[in-house]
Amino acid sequence: MPVTLAFVGYADDPDRAHAYEDAVLPLLAGHGARVVYRGRRTSGQDPALPVEVHVLWFPGRDALDAFLADPRRAGLRAEHGEVFTRTEVVEVEPEPGPGTPAVGVRMPA
Repeated sequence: MPVTLAFVGYADDPDRAHAYEDAVLPLLAGHGARVVYRGRRTSGQDPALPVEVHVLWFPGRDALDAFLADPRRAGLRAEHGEVFTRTEVVEVEPEPGPGTPAVGVRMPA
């Protein structure tokens, strides 16, 4: 059964956090997972707000577990250090309804 996660990351140094995410998110594809949405806090907003917001889709719990245990991910964490001061991860499920695309549906650019 697929797993969808919402991730919110807070950081004192947004550039370091973005650099880590730029490096680690491409690893998802090797686990059959994908980024459904990635957003960054826009400039000029309160620095206490999150710097990164993601919705991630995994084909199953095994894929999520494999991504979390991926030694390349561990290497990137060691290389970049602890870039987030706080994170929140929530497992979510799609809620179909008017104006709500199904997971995996590409939104128009």
